[in-house]
Amino acid sequence: MTGSRAASPDSAQLDAALRAHHAGGDAPVLSALHEQAAALMTDPTARRFHLTHAWVHALVAGDEARIATLEHQLRALDGL
Repeated sequence: MTGSRAASPDSAQLDAALRAHHAGGDAPVLSALHEQAAALMTDPTARRFHLTHAWVHALVAGDEARIATLEHQLRALDGL
């Protein structure tokens, strides 16, 4: 994962899952994983990074509800 985060077994597992799914292109899974990663970030830039990736994968998946939620979060962080 990119950015400031608290070191924990959960973050290590999440990092491994992101790496494992990256090549597969499973947009819904990648969106959810990046959203989880964003929740662990303490740095706003790192949080925006993961939320942006989650948003792009949600767009690819066509998940309108997740797109709207992520856009709201990104706007709140001046990410859109």
